[in-house]
Amino acid sequence: MHKSANSQSGVVLIVVLIMLGIFSVIVVSMLSGSNINFKIAGNQQFRFEAKTAAKAALEAYISNSANFASPLPLINANYAFDLNGNGIDDITASVLPPKCLRSLPIKLIGLDPSDPNDDQCWKSGQKPETGIFTDEIVSGNSDCSEITWDVQAEVNDAVTSAEITMHQGLYLRANIGTNCI
Repeated sequence: MHKSANSQSGVVLIVVLIMLGIFSVIVVSMLSGSNINFKIAGNQQFRFEAKTAAKAALEAYISNSANFASPLPLINANYAFDLNGNGIDDITASVLPPKCLRSLPIKLIGLDPSDPNDDQCWKSGQKPETGIFTDEIVSGNSDCSEITWDVQAEVNDAVTSAEITMHQGLYLRANIGTNCI
């Protein structure tokens, strides 16, 4: 009877050690899984910050009409952003010079005689003061064209390795003869 009690206590020790090993493996796998989730969440945040910086840089670039006037800028415009409010720039977006995609003349019929912005587009003496359009006004081209632009912003953050390229299309009204390179 004494012999079977000793053999049972050895079996209990082995079972406990096996269970401890299994629980250790489970805990280690849970910790590594949570680290992966933290990395995924961090990468999503870095991508969102890069996307926000690219959008803000595009907005700033597009709002400056000098960027679309002759001569066109030849170098990239850089915009730095402080995302956490500590006074140090965290991320920089670079906006490439705009690319002209096409230039189409605006028809005289497409102009509004009451809109002062359209005054520069009327050919000399053709602005209808009476509201009556002649055949020449209906079928002819104005002195303005619609220029379609593609503006591209790039963010390459060396600290977080976040990279994004964002495009914004827009069209502007310009006088005929404005460069579309």
